[in-house]
Amino acid sequence: MTSDEQPERVQSPVQRLFLLARLLRARPHTVAELAAATGQTLAVTARDLRELETLEPELRVLPGPPQRYVIGTPELDDAARLTLLRGLDALAARGSEPAASLAPLRAALADALPAHVRAALPRPHVTARPAASDLALNAVTQAWLACRPIRFQEWQPGVRRAARLHPLRIEAHPVSGDLLVVGRDPEHAGEVRTYRLSRMLHVTPEAGTFTPDLLDPGQTPALPVTPLPTQAADSVTVTLRFMGEAAFRVLEGGHACLGEPSINPDGSVDAPLLVPHDAGGVPRSVLPWLLSWGPQVQVLGPDGVRAAWQRLTREAAEVAAQTPTRFMQHGAA
Repeated sequence: MTSDEQPERVQSPVQRLFLLARLLRARPHTVAELAAATGQTLAVTARDLRELETLEPELRVLPGPPQRYVIGTPELDDAARLTLLRGLDALAARGSEPAASLAPLRAALADALPAHVRAALPRPHVTARPAASDLALNAVTQAWLACRPIRFQEWQPGVRRAARLHPLRIEAHPVSGDLLVVGRDPEHAGEVRTYRLSRMLHVTPEAGTFTPDLLDPGQTPALPVTPLPTQAADSVTVTLRFMGEAAFRVLEGGHACLGEPSINPDGSVDAPLLVPHDAGGVPRSVLPWLLSWGPQVQVLGPDGVRAAWQRLTREAAEVAAQTPTRFMQHGAA
């Protein structure tokens, strides 16, 4: 006798539907798991699921294989909440996401934890008023969720330009971590445009909605200064050597742009960095980040990137050695 031919456990149809609903609210299940948990055959369980779909609007089918069924959103356990909190704190610490935007989600995760764990969590920095980037992110997110166009002013050094956008994606720059808003420009035949969130001022959702379309990852256009890698052919792997305190910082992690590090006999650490080409073939987007490590990093290759890094460090050293001119302040006698 196969499992499909086993006699059903004596339960009324209503009892079976209530039992299925209780199981599916706890976590996703496959049909086989539900059959085993309820003691019914696969055929009866599948029939009950079809009946439950007509009664429970929140019943969802998760893609497989195998397909799984769930009602609502499964509750996170405490370990998952702690993992998410660590991720949120890492985003806020590196400036990848405005802290005020993370505060409500962080509080919701922390409030469900035991008291002794909440007492040990680091205290997030709280500001009296939200920053402009927080307000912009909130407006862009709400417009994205509701499929509403946005209008804003794009700030560039010395100029502001009015712009409109149908937001279709929010992502982080792979090197700098800056938040980017990708969408279609309704003023220019729906061209795909990318804007830095930090340069979007006075973001305002407009009336009406648009029909969203899925953007292919390769449709992300290059920014004027920091282009995004879209394919492996458009990127270059830079080999870096970290020394001193920088070596420990790299081994501790927290630098998602770096590949797997290797430790040298002298204690230094080598790590690959995947960065995009710019129009001239040298990834200018990564050079300021390299300078931020000071004398604790070396560029091993490729030769073009190493030469650009050497030239930039020499120019920085020359400027640092100069005595700056002291200009009289306006209004001084």
